[in-house]
Amino acid sequence: MTTHDNGNVQIGWASKDVTPDRPVNLQGQFHMRISKGVKDPLTVSALVLSAGNDSVIFVSCDAPYVPSAIYDRCRAAVRAEVPEIDLKIIIMNGTHTHTAPQIINNIFYPPVPAGVMTPEEYAELFVGRVAEAVAEAWNGRKPGGISWGLGTAVVGHNRRATYFDDIGARTNAQTTGKFTDGFTKMYGNTNDPKFSHIEGYEDHYVDLMFTWNQSRQLTGIIINLACPSQETEGDVYVSADFWHEIRSEIRKRHGKNIFILPQCSTAGDQSPHLLWNKSAEQRMLDLRGLDMRQEIGRRVANAVDDVLPLVGKDIQSVLSLTHIVKDIDLPKRLITDAEAAAVREDLAKLEAEESANQTKNIMYSSIGRCKDTLARYELQKTYPKDRMELHVLRLGEAAFATNRFELFLDYGIRIKARSPAAQTFLVQLAGGGTYLPTERAVAGKGYGGSVYDNIVGPDGGQALVEETLRVLNELWV
Repeated sequence: MTTHDNGNVQIGWASKDVTPDRPVNLQGQFHMRISKGVKDPLTVSALVLSAGNDSVIFVSCDAPYVPSAIYDRCRAAVRAEVPEIDLKIIIMNGTHTHTAPQIINNIFYPPVPAGVMTPEEYAELFVGRVAEAVAEAWNGRKPGGISWGLGTAVVGHNRRATYFDDIGARTNAQTTGKFTDGFTKMYGNTNDPKFSHIEGYEDHYVDLMFTWNQSRQLTGIIINLACPSQETEGDVYVSADFWHEIRSEIRKRHGKNIFILPQCSTAGDQSPHLLWNKSAEQRMLDLRGLDMRQEIGRRVANAVDDVLPLVGKDIQSVLSLTHIVKDIDLPKRLITDAEAAAVREDLAKLEAEESANQTKNIMYSSIGRCKDTLARYELQKTYPKDRMELHVLRLGEAAFATNRFELFLDYGIRIKARSPAAQTFLVQLAGGGTYLPTERAVAGKGYGGSVYDNIVGPDGGQALVEETLRVLNELWV
């Protein structure tokens, strides 16, 4: 049985700028995009919460994700700055912006041109700033209180359109080496006569946790949304995407020194892009004189304003905190012999095309995806499981649980619906980042649900749900 001793809440905040000072390759598309400037700053935010004998350190990064190798380097850098910190209590997540730098060399992008900041150079900047933020937050802890509440804001939308026919069988419908469409297509045309429905659900709740000083003044907010920050994902400037507008709008209303820690909840099949109702939404934007990023900032700030006066009456300065960290093994999505053969065919086509093509940038990632898939096919024979670091946290009657995937929303709803906590915050992209699709997504295919995209499949997804709930239930015994 887990004990839950109450303790005085200690709170520490810090944030650091991680904006590159030179052009970079922006990660998140199938081709290299060298940045042409900075639209708005990139930030890492650190929040330390301590109570009783336990602590948690949340670190949120304006980044596509935090690769495991970078996660390890950040922890090592923190150890050098503050040796007494138990590195296992650090939870790092990315907001999944597609306009932040490539931070690690991989087989999906060619080497950057001369004069462009390399991934290794950016990683040095990033890791150092993360360590500084964590050390500052840890050493700056002061007594305070927390409160939490649930708001609503329409931000994320399911991005997978489903059709009456197999769209993959249509002429020129396939994209060799990138994905395989079936009855479902990411960002598919909903004006198609064969359009049937949107594949999955949406989650417009906003999970909010507020921190306060001893004078009951607001100091910071955790904002947890089921949507990646990808409203302007294809642009060629450095940007935090809509989190910049959220931060700006909240600080305009509540003070320029308010800390904001973004978390992306389970949202592997979500995005801020509309598949239908586009004209009506655009008309409302025009009437308000806003672009969609500004509108998202307005909506989330309104959710904060709706919840804040209520939870400000329920600030808790003494409560229980229990943080469990464990490694779990999830069954991989096993690549069949037939799937491997199809990937080999794709690879052969791409390599033949590459040898005859002077512009290889577009094909580089597709060839890399094929090679990565075939490497996983060989590796699964020896290692059929995938290891993941799971964090589950009880903070009073609220809970946090993490995963390292772009986890499809269904899994998050399964966890939240069965959780014993009064409110459950789920944090995806906490230490890595590959899609984990649902059963219906794998059956429908399309980007995110194809063999190229998944280390772990639906069996592993449900195993993740059950293990997360098992630990949550232990914490509520």
